[in-house]
Amino acid sequence: MPLRVSCQCGVALNVPETMAGKGVKCPKCQSVIAVPASASTNPPKTQPAKPAAAKAPAAKAPAASAPAGGQDAMSKLLDSAGLKKREGTFCPSCDRSLPPGTAICVGCGYSLEAGSKIEGFAVETKEFGNIRLVEAAEMMAREADTEKRLLKAGMPWWMMFAIILGVLFMMTAILLKMDVKTSGNVSSVPIIAKLQSADFGPVIAFSAGGAACLVALFSLWAIQGSAYKESMKQGLLCTFTIIYSFYYMFSRMKERKLGSTVMIFWISAIVAGICLGYSLPKI
Repeated sequence: MPLRVSCQCGVALNVPETMAGKGVKCPKCQSVIAVPASASTNPPKTQPAKPAAAKAPAAKAPAASAPAGGQDAMSKLLDSAGLKKREGTFCPSCDRSLPPGTAICVGCGYSLEAGSKIEGFAVETKEFGNIRLVEAAEMMAREADTEKRLLKAGMPWWMMFAIILGVLFMMTAILLKMDVKTSGNVSSVPIIAKLQSADFGPVIAFSAGGAACLVALFSLWAIQGSAYKESMKQGLLCTFTIIYSFYYMFSRMKERKLGSTVMIFWISAIVAGICLGYSLPKI
């Protein structure tokens, strides 16, 4: 059956069916006209349909597959945002982590079984309504306590004051001795006159013993002050009973943190005893 094609110049041609899919020249404008394939114009004859084989029933996907994919996507989204799923049991009231099998939250007194707080429950920590704020408050309290300990870690004020007084005492004794050496003027005060007339060695020993005696005295006062802080009874006993002061300083050494004070007292007392025992007979 001939195929009918038309050129762009308006000429219509009838070409044999064997030219399907090829090109022919237009007799008028000499342009090549593409002949369409015969399959596009004449569809193939349909053959009788064969009975289709019975299809096997399609396997159904498990119902949990779709939710699992959604959960994976949600977990990836939360991971990208820096959020992680918490595991375990948490208090509905204060959001405190609870160990397994807990019935009552020790942070706020919330009863998991009753679903409400226990009346009369006293919370030891500050209540901010959020466990993070409570942790921040506890951290600030620890930092303040650490700062106080660092401030108390240096030399006590009474020790510095005792050392200054001891140095002034030594300088005064030495200057009095040097004054009589240079000017020859002896003081009218008998004690100072004896000090000026003594040798230089006993004067140095006397001044060092006096300085050590001042340090020991201030150390003893610090121990008595600690006793007054404990109770008025302990303070009065340490003040008016020297023997009880010795008992107190050794019995409360760890409890009242008096180890360094007791050590300074005994060292300075021994040094004062040696120096004064050597110098006083020679002055």
